Amino acid sequence: NLHDQFLMKGMREAVARIRKAIELKEHIMVYGDYDVDGISATALMMLVLKSIKADVSYYIPNRLEEGYGLSHKAIGDIIRKKVGLLITVDCGITAFSEIEELKASGIDTIITDHHNPSSEGSPAAYTVINPLQEGCAYPDKGLAGVGVAFKLASALLGMDNHQLYQHLDLVCLGTVADVVPLIGENRILVKNGLEELTHTKKTGLKALIEKAYLKGKDITSHYVGYILGPRINATGRLGSPEFSLRLLLTEDDKEAVKLAAVLDKENKNRQKMEENVLKEAIAKVEQEMDFKQQRVIVLEGDRWHRGVIGIVASRLVDRFYRPTIMISTEGEESKGSGRSIKNFRLFEVLQECSELLKNYGGHDYAAGLSLHRNRIADFRQKINSIAQERIVTEDLKPTLNIDIEIPVSALSEGLLTELDELAPFGLGNPKPVFVSRGLTIRSMPQVLKRNSIKIWVTDGKVTAEAIGFGMADELPSDPMSQKIDLAYNCTLNDYKGITSIKMQIKDLHISQPAESIMPQAVS
Repeated sequence: NLHDQFLMKGMREAVARIRKAIELKEHIMVYGDYDVDGISATALMMLVLKSIKADVSYYIPNRLEEGYGLSHKAIGDIIRKKVGLLITVDCGITAFSEIEELKASGIDTIITDHHNPSSEGSPAAYTVINPLQEGCAYPDKGLAGVGVAFKLASALLGMDNHQLYQHLDLVCLGTVADVVPLIGENRILVKNGLEELTHTKKTGLKALIEKAYLKGKDITSHYVGYILGPRINATGRLGSPEFSLRLLLTEDDKEAVKLAAVLDKENKNRQKMEENVLKEAIAKVEQEMDFKQQRVIVLEGDRWHRGVIGIVASRLVDRFYRPTIMISTEGEESKGSGRSIKNFRLFEVLQECSELLKNYGGHDYAAGLSLHRNRIADFRQKINSIAQERIVTEDLKPTLNIDIEIPVSALSEGLLTELDELAPFGLGNPKPVFVSRGLTIRSMPQVLKRNSIKIWVTDGKVTAEAIGFGMADELPSDPMSQKIDLAYNCTLNDYKGITSIKMQIKDLHISQPAESIMPQAVS
């Protein structure tokens, strides 16, 4: 049920140019990005091109030294290595001057990307493959960078090539980690990719799965998004993504184990840095922000680690439910990362602020930017003036969409097994959310790490375990004496052969009489 890859504008030209490069024995370089999407796309293209006898190498920029995408610094290395054809993955769609420099040096570039093109169109590369570019008739516009790379791979190998399907584990990693909608082709790629990942033959991925204590488990999109993805991302966030890419490419067992340990350690370092920046950012919001005047949080911090500011921005959005841009300053240079809320399209807004920015790029709800330090105050004022016109008060109220109200006693292994047919879950296809009302807490809540809670609740017929991550402060002051309403996801927990139902709390409230509950409370 995948669309014909040749419906994608530029695909035939790209395939012909790659085949010509192989025939002429030109050196091909794959130029990627330092996040999971870019790293997995780079690994995919390296493996596919090697399988068709290409002379190929790769280049992934260092986030801290070079920043995102093609850079003039990297072009010097590309020229020195006598590259005949450069293929970008997950980047390149806004690299106008860089593409011109490559062309002037006699190097053809094939851009594969999934980010929004700028208002100026696309760079004058040899050819561009991006479903979002003007004039592209490809039906599915939501592919991740690795999804676009997969389309190029399938055009080179043919869709009936068995080797292509063995690389769906890589496609799954990048697609889930990049938080693109898990509908349409992404759903097909991830659903099949999770099966391939569970039984992966890639030495490095097997080592990483074992290091993350997932060996023997069916890999789900949750495991990719919260356990495997962050480990692959960590090296690129804190420095060089080289370790992660080598892990995906290695066929040596000992090297794989060492690299998996490096990724695990770097992820722990990333978590510590993230917590430190988050604490500082929250303090700044509470001290400096006037929410009546400012609808967008724009924070600057001296030498905030650029590898974690995007995650911190996301966590601030969760906490304050306002578009957030975190800017790290170092000398006169400043780089920022932003996350947004529904109805405030960040990439579009950054286009309107472009006269204040050196560079910017990304999507509707996640974007990056760079600007001179003395422009930050003007940028803060400009983006907030736009927000005053675009964001209404209702937009600043987070909503939780409830799928159905259900008694706890109606939950069963059979029901949850059926609901799992809707997986993989993620953006665009969220896990079903239930609400159960008038529940009693059976025993004193346990406070776990990171301010989380574990409680046992009953509707008078059945008792079930419920976990609330970071929700200890949400409990009523006297939890045992009041009935509560819970909104939650449900999972089946298999421990030592015993299957039980576990509720993951999304929200909780003290129960109200039925007549006082307005219809919008369950919208």
